[in-house]
Amino acid sequence: MPEKNTHGSNRLIPLEAYRGIAAFIVLVHHFFLAFSPYTTGLLPDVRNADSLIGQPFFAFFNGTGAVGFFFTLSGFVLCWSYFNHENPQKLLLAFLKRFPRLVAIVTITTIASYCLFKLNLYYFREAAAISSSPWLAAFAFGLTPDFEPNFLAALFQGVTTFFTGAANYNTNLWTMKPEFFGSMVVYMLACFISVILGYRHLVYALAILSISALFYNDLVFPFVVGAFLSAYLAKNKIHISFMTSIGFIILGLYLLGYMIPEKSYTWFSIIPTSLKPHSQTLFHTLGSACIIFATMTNQKLFMSLNGKLLASIGKISFPLYLVHTLIICSLSSYAYFKLTSHGINNQTSLMIVLAVTALSSVMLAVPLAKFDDWWVKRVDTVARKLLIKKPVD
Repeated sequence: MPEKNTHGSNRLIPLEAYRGIAAFIVLVHHFFLAFSPYTTGLLPDVRNADSLIGQPFFAFFNGTGAVGFFFTLSGFVLCWSYFNHENPQKLLLAFLKRFPRLVAIVTITTIASYCLFKLNLYYFREAAAISSSPWLAAFAFGLTPDFEPNFLAALFQGVTTFFTGAANYNTNLWTMKPEFFGSMVVYMLACFISVILGYRHLVYALAILSISALFYNDLVFPFVVGAFLSAYLAKNKIHISFMTSIGFIILGLYLLGYMIPEKSYTWFSIIPTSLKPHSQTLFHTLGSACIIFATMTNQKLFMSLNGKLLASIGKISFPLYLVHTLIICSLSSYAYFKLTSHGINNQTSLMIVLAVTALSSVMLAVPLAKFDDWWVKRVDTVARKLLIKKPVD
């Protein structure tokens, strides 16, 4: 395992890079849902024998798996520093900062969506009429019959989505509620593991708590697994060979590609009936844990992912995740509608629109990431003044 993993820094750049890659996978996932739903076949009504779902490489198109990876990674990263340094004051500080840290750019993107509605800059209906995407036609399944854009409602939704789960203006925000409450679970688990368990019996505690979480609420399960994996690796110096780590990553990607028990995943149909409603969460979490474990236990793999470019990809991951659906429903939909209206063939149109979606999303994500970095520093400064009475060593 890399010593302190970043030479004295608590940042885990390779894992941050994975988060950025996962955000791009969600973008691709939504792109195909919007403009070529039969390609991936994620929705049963727009699926045929040629759809990619069920193929072993489907992890690179599976936004559902990417979200599972986000949650597992959060469980791991949020308590990594605590397990390495065991400073209760810093853990409390992280707990108190979590909501204000997330709320700023979430609210900004919600207000941005309101503005796009009021300025009639959304073209998802026109594009959906061509692509036959039920997901796009319903504004990424966010529209309700009584929906009417309202500034105060958008502002309120941006601030409270962490507690209500409401996400009419930006449907990607459905993940904010499980992300926020999952984070609270992780901080409490960190105390339980270090103070009550004393890092003993981690496997037994994981088995009991993870199974309970899986059946109580699917979305808590990956946070629990991530937190226990973080504790285990922080206290046990494990080293695996490079080829073994590659094997774990391949296995992880395969599990992250699971959606339905078909094609390369036909054998998944043998799982017990009681687990079938939870199968996606279960396999996506296990796949995520495999990739994190492989990266954190092989120095060569870790350092190969520790560069500036990958660090930059990690920095824009959160804003990229937040803005890309707004781009798809506005600029990308407009481009798709215009290209097809002018007789451009569908394959060429899709290639152009994918480029437009990716580039526009990154261009918006970069300044948002810079603002988010500034905002996080301000939140940290204020929280420290309120909480910390003397400098922490």
